[in-house]
Amino acid sequence: MGEAEYREAERVLWERVGSSPSETRVRCEVSGTDVRVQIVGEGPSVLFVHGGPNAGSTWAPIMPHFAGFRSYLVDRPGTGLSDDYVLREDLMGFGRRFVPELLDALGIERAHVVASSFGGMLALVGAAEAGERVDRMVQMACPAFVPGMKSPGFMKAMSLAPVRWLMNTLPPNERVGKSILRQIGHGASIDADRIPQHFFDWYLALQRHTNTMRNEGEMIGGVATLRGFPDSYTLPASLIASVATPTLFLWGEDDGFGGRDVAENVVGLMPNAELRMFPASGHLPWLDDPDTIGRVSADFLRAG
Repeated sequence: MGEAEYREAERVLWERVGSSPSETRVRCEVSGTDVRVQIVGEGPSVLFVHGGPNAGSTWAPIMPHFAGFRSYLVDRPGTGLSDDYVLREDLMGFGRRFVPELLDALGIERAHVVASSFGGMLALVGAAEAGERVDRMVQMACPAFVPGMKSPGFMKAMSLAPVRWLMNTLPPNERVGKSILRQIGHGASIDADRIPQHFFDWYLALQRHTNTMRNEGEMIGGVATLRGFPDSYTLPASLIASVATPTLFLWGEDDGFGGRDVAENVVGLMPNAELRMFPASGHLPWLDDPDTIGRVSADFLRAG
């Protein structure tokens, strides 16, 4: 792992948004590993939980809008600069413990949560398990394993061991990274140059200089098939309906994991959820329009 090279790309990413986070390491009991958490600002606590394969600095583009909050951006176990870890099979058990135990490790009784994709699944399950710990929640597009979720081609391919071997052997390149982003709905933003080069540089450094892709690839390969994810991993409608936390879904119309029909179904299950759809936007909507997504997210948390 080339930590120095990764940190330099990360430093540039943060410099471009006018911030320089502090960081700490805490014990994640459910994984039995140490995780890295970056901290920005002062005020009410907000825990940011990313999807995969990704890391905590993915949230940097929206951080200017979170002035007045103390934001905690975790590198999930096995990603970024956290310790190596491969999550296998018991995704629901991991989800029940991850957010509450991370808040315990950080010494936080109650926090807002902003989450995306697999992190969105962890946040939903965590709020169902320990809703008293979560004040308000922002879900960025389709959480993993909600009813109706689709699997992009690159995830199906990662179910094959030879494909994962190639991904871990061949040097990562920007073209492949952009191809993945296109598959999850960001083609319009790539074509219009709305995603800045320093973000691509950071994401490429994440792939090249950390073990994120290897660890997340093994996790995906352990549960996915060429047809996608088995139905056994789908979150029960009853669990989603049990989440009483006030929740705002910010969902891209072009999300490769599920569009408006999936969004409306999920939001309709929850008693205190609302939905905003964004045209020409994908699975990571803050990449398409960081100013709007950041402002709307922060305003929703401040309204609590």
